[in-house]
Order: sequence, then structure tokens, then C-alpha cells
Amino acid sequence: MTFDTAIAGSGIPAASINGQLAQSIFQGQKPLADIQKQFDSGNPPAAGFAVPGITVSVKTRVVREKRTGRNVVAYLPATVPVANTQKPWVAIGAHYDHLGRGATGNSLATKEEAGRPHLGADDNASGTAAVLAIAETLAQQPRERHLLVALWSAEEIGLIGSAAFVTGAVVPADQIAAYLNFDMVGRMQDNKLAVQATGSSPIWASVLERANVVAGFNLAVQTDPYQPTDVATFNEAGVPSLNFTTGAHTDYHKPSDTADKIEYEDLDRIADMAAVIARRIMDADEAPQFTKVDQSSQPATRTGLRIFTGTVPDYATEVKGLLLGGVIGGGPAEKAGLQKGDIIVEIAGQTIANIYDYTYALELLKIDQSVKVVYMRGTDRRETELTPTARR
Repeated sequence: MTFDTAIAGSGIPAASINGQLAQSIFQGQKPLADIQKQFDSGNPPAAGFAVPGITVSVKTRVVREKRTGRNVVAYLPATVPVANTQKPWVAIGAHYDHLGRGATGNSLATKEEAGRPHLGADDNASGTAAVLAIAETLAQQPRERHLLVALWSAEEIGLIGSAAFVTGAVVPADQIAAYLNFDMVGRMQDNKLAVQATGSSPIWASVLERANVVAGFNLAVQTDPYQPTDVATFNEAGVPSLNFTTGAHTDYHKPSDTADKIEYEDLDRIADMAAVIARRIMDADEAPQFTKVDQSSQPATRTGLRIFTGTVPDYATEVKGLLLGGVIGGGPAEKAGLQKGDIIVEIAGQTIANIYDYTYALELLKIDQSVKVVYMRGTDRRETELTPTARR
């Protein structure tokens, strides 16, 4: 059900049955094989038909499946006392989880590739390797701040690993001077390196320019911190952050993302450049200033129009409603007064019990037409008006 939002909010009970039961229900009507053939061909479309004289009792039970994910976190302590150091931590991280055999719904494997291991050489063994390489470099140098070295779990299903770390305050976010994230950094094309989330601090432009003098990349700088990777978690926590990536490719989320396609020399160059940046932040007297990026100032990087509400759902917490893990700066949700930690229970007259209900409700919204949102803030039930916008 996790990846099938089509069932959300329909109000129609649904269950899967086996062929033997279906045949007994259809007995005297149509052979099940003929019905299946009509479904498969789609020409003409399969039509419904009456099944008289049949009474069916249905009892269903939905069981929430749970798994345990583990972050792998270590740190290199500072080589000098940090008692008087402003925000005495710098963090580097990458997600190390991937799609297994692609059974969870995110796979883009072809029919011929279905069920094969998704090796994830670029997504995200490359980022994992970069983090370890940076840690190895900085381990041999003096450090005026602690270096947090993190490999996140459960990124592919909603940034759950990094969110658990930040929420658990293992290292409080207000003690982290900066966070550098690495997601798919192994497939360099035309010497182009994208650095995202640069709008999260005014320091990043000059830091990147200086670090790139030696590295010599064709940098594609993007201010947007609201990326579908763990950098978004730290941005929401108010930590100046950067995300490094060499971009998508035709092997993304497929079994064909293999190690022989990695550009290892370029991967080394990225790790070297990032180590220089991390070292500079570690040695600075003052921690970088955090800047909250408004959605309205972000470049339009997506094609086509779609509804934009500016909400950031929290996928990891079980509540009745939609728990907001954050709101995008300058977006409709923030303008409506919604905040991180609010729980949306109704939107546009639709009751919201979970993320599936919310996804369904979004289909009913219209651009620039305000709707009533009912939400819980603590024990208080509140209402507001939210006006969705178009996002390109």
C-alpha cells in the first residue's frame, strides 16, 4: 500500500483474492481466463458485469510492517580544546541504503531487469566512499572542531535515517556549524559538479569559489536547499548545508548502476575539494550564518505545472493525520501560518488520516484557490486558509 496512492480516500473497501476464489464467484458467468485476457489486451476495455445470486463476506486486516534501519555514525575529535568554540561540530554524510532487488516501488528497472540486485554504485556507494575519503584525509590533520562522519539509512523511503538522528539530538543541531552531503557523485559529465543548497548560508559562494581554484570544476551552483536527499533534513534544522552531486543518468535506480561506470579520478577530486571546504569551516573562528531560503527565490528547475503547498511531510512518525516535518520558506504553508510539528487533519473538506489521504486531497486542489486547512498544534485544534500555487 505504501506505493499505491490510487487507493487513498476512495471510500471503497478493497482486497486481493486468489484465482480459485474468483472462479467460484464468476461461476456461470465468464471464465476467469477470458476476463484476464480482456484485462491484458485492453482492447476492447474490460467491462463490468452483474454476478446475480452471490453474497460475499469480506474481512480484511491491514498490518503495518516495520523494519529496523541503522545509521552508521562516528566522529573525529578535535585536536584542541573546543570549550569556547562556537558550534564545535562539522558534519559530513551520505546515505548508504539502496533498493535491494527493487521490490519497494522506487525501482526504474525494465521488465527484463526486474528482481535483479540494484547495486547502487553511484546511488549511493559513491557518496559513501566520498565521506570515508574525506574522513581519512582530515584524520591526518589538526582539527579545531569535531568532525561528525555519518552514513544514513532509509534515505530512499523518506530521509528517515538523517531525520531520526536530528530529532534524537545525538549531536544537537544548534551545535553543528555546517553539514556537507554527498549523493551520486560518481558519474562526472563534462567536468560538471552541481553544488546545491548554497542559499543556506551567505558564506558558501566565496568558500566554493576559493576551493574550486585548485579543483577546477565546472560548478553548477543551486541555491535551493529543498532537495530530495538528506541535505533537506539539516536545512530544516537550521544548519548551513551543501549537497554535492554529479547528477542523474540512465542507470539511476536500475540494476545497471554498476561500479565499472564510476569515474574514480573525478570522485577523488570531489572528495579532495570537499575536504578543503570542511577543513576551512572547522578552522574558522565563527560558524557560518544560516539563511532560510524562501521558495519564491528558488529557480524553476522542474518542467510542467503542478500544485505546490510548501509542506514537508514527516514519513517516519505514526500519527493520525499528516505530521509536518517542516514547511518551505515563503511557500503557501508558511504563509498560512503552518509550522513544523503541526498535524493536518482536514484539507478542503477532506479528512486526513495519513499521507495517502493527503496525496488524494491534493488532486482536488486548484492553483490560486484558497482552501480551509484544519490542523492540530499540540492539543489545540486550529483552522487556516491555504492558497496553493503553481510550481514549475
